[in-house]
Amino acid sequence: MSLNEVYLVSQIVAAAAVIPSLIALIISVRQNTRAQKTASVQSITSAIAAINIPGSESPALGDALQVATRDWEEASRDQRILAHYFLFSFFKLCEQAWYQHESGALDESQWAGWENSILRFYHSPGVKEGWWPHRRGAYSPAFQEFLALSTPPSSLGLFTMFGEREEASPLQAVS
Repeated sequence: MSLNEVYLVSQIVAAAAVIPSLIALIISVRQNTRAQKTASVQSITSAIAAINIPGSESPALGDALQVATRDWEEASRDQRILAHYFLFSFFKLCEQAWYQHESGALDESQWAGWENSILRFYHSPGVKEGWWPHRRGAYSPAFQEFLALSTPPSSLGLFTMFGEREEASPLQAVS
């Protein structure tokens, strides 16, 4: 066997060795992507729990949201303060969920619940006409555009998000 033939055989062996390396790399990237998606979902799930805990400990927050989402000006100063801090955190969290959805880290079925929740708040008269116009600058232009182009979610009945029956509540039960 000549030196040239040995060289050609070694090139074939080297090329054949590259294929398993590429397959291993593809598998590793795929597993890492799944892990990143799982971490993203866990992160926003933990964050929503963290902002919901004060609501479960304080009926005043629920009352403030109920009044402020219906009519921002009707809410007392204290109610607007409570509602503002919740809404600011909730909208920031939903903005992150929206970005994760847009990047493919949050799949469509997971995004559907987030989208329904943010649109219920956004399209409530108190938020859309009273709170949002003065705070939208705190959110990215792309997220602002998403909300501006959105339509209100379909009605789920005559129950508010807090379980009380109302005839024309902007915040109806979210399942």
